[in-house]
Amino acid sequence: MSRPQIPRGFNAWVATSVGSELGSGVLAFGLTWIASGHGPQVASWVLTLTVAPSVALGLLGGAVADRFGASRVMIFGTSALMIVSGGLAAAVAAWGTPPVLLMVTAALIGTVAAFHRPAVGVFPRLFVADSSVLGAAMARAGMASQLARTIAPPLGGLLIGMIALSGVALIDVLGCVIMLVALLLVHPPLKQAPVAEAVTFRGMVSGIATARTTRGVSALLLCVAIVAGAVIPAVLLGIPLAARERGWTAAEAGLIEAGWIAGGLLSGAWFAWRGTVSKAWRPMAAGPMIVAAGLGLLAVSASSLLAVASTTLIGIGVVVFTAHVFPTYILLAPPTMLSRFQSLLILVQQAPQLIVNPLIGLAVAAVGAGPTLAMSGVIALVASLVVLTDRTLRTSAVDT
Repeated sequence: MSRPQIPRGFNAWVATSVGSELGSGVLAFGLTWIASGHGPQVASWVLTLTVAPSVALGLLGGAVADRFGASRVMIFGTSALMIVSGGLAAAVAAWGTPPVLLMVTAALIGTVAAFHRPAVGVFPRLFVADSSVLGAAMARAGMASQLARTIAPPLGGLLIGMIALSGVALIDVLGCVIMLVALLLVHPPLKQAPVAEAVTFRGMVSGIATARTTRGVSALLLCVAIVAGAVIPAVLLGIPLAARERGWTAAEAGLIEAGWIAGGLLSGAWFAWRGTVSKAWRPMAAGPMIVAAGLGLLAVSASSLLAVASTTLIGIGVVVFTAHVFPTYILLAPPTMLSRFQSLLILVQQAPQLIVNPLIGLAVAAVGAGPTLAMSGVIALVASLVVLTDRTLRTSAVDT
């Protein structure tokens, strides 16, 4: 297996994205940690409000990116996130951190993300024409994100006690500035033709209909929904709640959360260097099994060090899964529907959280963090079952 050749401009954008992801990751941890101090229900609502606008507006966001182009939408989205973070810093300095401020901020971030994330998801496709290299390109982008988010939680745990939420928000402003400069300087070699009808009701419905009738796409979306519903709430909300239940500090909680990102970074680095495998269904099935093992270990972890090991295992499983699902999915998308297909992928990652996030808060309050995390692991195993029983995925001719 030879090392894939990827344009320098893409690598420059990937390197710059580390700063942006670091700022947003520190702010995300800070919001969740402050919200968890108000109780499980406030924490679950803050996380839910981060997701709800993306679910409600995600299909429109993908259509807008197909209409105006990914680069332009990313520039406007980054600028909007910079304004939101700056406003949060000013509001915290003036009024402190009441729950309503945290919820409003979460809703604003989710609204911007509804338009921003579909464009970011298809950006690698604008640099790489060779389908055999796309998996490595997407793995490099994912690795940069994982690197930043590995650093962000423990850094956020330290900074939230030193410079408060207002200072953490200003770090996100700096990250947005770095990304904005990069987007203005880096130009993808492949052009994305604007699709005028994409933003119409008919255009959005046609994207859904095409995805539904494309072989293998429905099964991929179902698997992503299952894994996202099992992992994301368990990590982002379950860890802070488990930390408070088990007496771990904010710094320890940040380190534990960083474990799943570090695990993803390790496996992502391998795929970024060597590329993904051709028989993608095998790692698609193995990934959720690894995730389930990590969640089960986290459920019984009495020490923070064991918890870090368990979340590292979770991160490895997630990236083994997504490094093969995401390139396969985007290669199945028609060139004129890249962002609309991407918005569907984001939608199925986030929609389950609207149900699971409140349930996590209720379940932890009722039975504790351990049983709740164990149940999340059982749910993750269903994704493996879907892959193993779907003939289209097992015989797919798409080479990632």
